[in-house]
This record gives sequence, C-alpha cells and structure tokens, in this order.
Amino acid sequence: MNRKIYILTGLFVLVFGAAQAIKAQEDVGRMLQELENNTDRFSKSFDNAMDNSPLNGTSTEGEATRYVQSFEDSIDRLKKVWDKDKDARIAAQEAVSRAKTIDKWLRRYKLDSTTQTDWNSVKGNMERIAKVFKVKIKW
Repeated sequence: MNRKIYILTGLFVLVFGAAQAIKAQEDVGRMLQELENNTDRFSKSFDNAMDNSPLNGTSTEGEATRYVQSFEDSIDRLKKVWDKDKDARIAAQEAVSRAKTIDKWLRRYKLDSTTQTDWNSVKGNMERIAKVFKVKIKW
C-alpha cells in the first residue's frame, strides 16, 4: 500500500511539474507577444514624433530610425528563436543591448509624451524578458 502511495505521489509531482513548465512557457510566449505589440506601437509613435521634430530629415533622424528598426528586428529574432524552442538567451541579450541604446538616445533627445509613454511600456517588457532569460539590464 505504501508503495502505491509513493508511486501515485511521484506521478502527481511529475504531472504537476510538467503542467507548470508548459504554463511558464506559455507565459513567456505571451510576454514576447506583448513586447512585440508594444515595440510596434513605439516604432509608430517614434516615427510620428521624429516627423514633427526639429530632427526631421537630419542624419540624426536616420541614425535613430536605424536603431529602432534594429531593435524591432532583434525582437522578431528573439520571438522566432523562442517559438522554435531554442535557447533564446543570446537573442534576449541582443534585444537588451539595442534597447539600452534607444533608451540612452531618448534621454538625450526628448520626444513627445506619447513616444515616451510607449517606450516606457517597452522598457517594462524588456525588464521582464531580461529577468526570464537571466540577462542583466541596467538603464
């Protein structure tokens, strides 16, 4: 009888652990989707803010736009790596690095409040992603 209880307890722990792992994976997938959505929103507000700023048409605008596009690309890569069940730590590190560059740029060149709000949402997403993938992020 004791042996049956141990076996049933072991099976319960195994099934419960597997269910928790699946839930954690789904949670990361949702976080990545939210990050992607917020990044898209930020990119649009950034473009709009740049078009209405004194930086419009300058090389600074071009450089900043390339930063944002590179960041968007890194988020897409991170999501693809994660979706393929691969180790996404390196892709997360790349996204964090690009986010830090944009954050530094936005502190130097203040844009409108919509862009700042959208960026703050992305930063919050990035902090959660960095924690999941054990990547240091220091703004």
